[in-house]
Parts: sequence; structure tokens; C-alpha cells
Amino acid sequence: MQDPASSATIRPGLILLAHGSRDPLWRQPIEAVQHAVQAMQPALPCLSAYLEACAPDLATAAETLIAQGSNHLTVLPLFLGTGKHAREDIPRLLDMLRQRHPQCRFELQTAAGENPRVTALLAQLAMEAAASGSPTNIKIQDKK
Repeated sequence: MQDPASSATIRPGLILLAHGSRDPLWRQPIEAVQHAVQAMQPALPCLSAYLEACAPDLATAAETLIAQGSNHLTVLPLFLGTGKHAREDIPRLLDMLRQRHPQCRFELQTAAGENPRVTALLAQLAMEAAASGSPTNIKIQDKK
């Protein structure tokens, strides 16, 4: 039996999945990645989604993209490593979405932090931080 999604025209969508936080400032880098993707690939529907503490969640983001016509969703976890969320929680959530949307293909990528290019960039940033001896782009306010 042929996969229904394979016989149709592929209409991709991308979900950048992060952990989530109640702190609205925490979302800024995640949304900056989304805006960068949209600037580089304006035809690629892309949304940020979160596992907890803020919206939209994975199901809502997926359903939004499906309603917009996407039938092949790639989920990129913006995590540094493959912990319990990436090993267990996200695959479970994707299985539920596959059951709800059999016409759509869901593809889960490895956690972004395990990509050798990300690892190399983080190492470069660490070396630059150590060489400069002073913090850059860090604004910490004392909450007295």
C-alpha cells in the first residue's frame, strides 16, 4: 500500500521546537532563528513551537501549518543535546500527530546542538569569550 503523502505534491513546512519558558525574553533567540529562516526561505512555512510554559505547542504549530497546506513537516529540536525530551517526549507527540494527520509526513531531526557545525560554532564562541576576557552581549541587571 502506498503512503498517501508520497503520491501527493510535497508541500514542506518547518517547526523549530524549543523547550519553552515563562520568561518572554527567553523566546527571543528562538524567534530570531524563525525570522532568519523566513528571510532566507520566504516560501518555506516556518513556525516556532514549545514543549511547555509558552505557546504555541507542537500540535498547534503543526495544525496551523497543515491548515496552510503543508503536508511534510520537519521538526528541528532547538536543544543542545538529545535528552529525555528529544528521546521520548517529542517522538511520542509526533506519533500522536501522525495518528491525527495521516495525510501528513512528520520528520524529526536530531537536536540542533548535536550538529557538528553548531558544536564548532559554540567552541569558537567559547574561545573568543576566553580570549576577550570580558563579557559581550550580556546584560544582567541586579534585582535588589
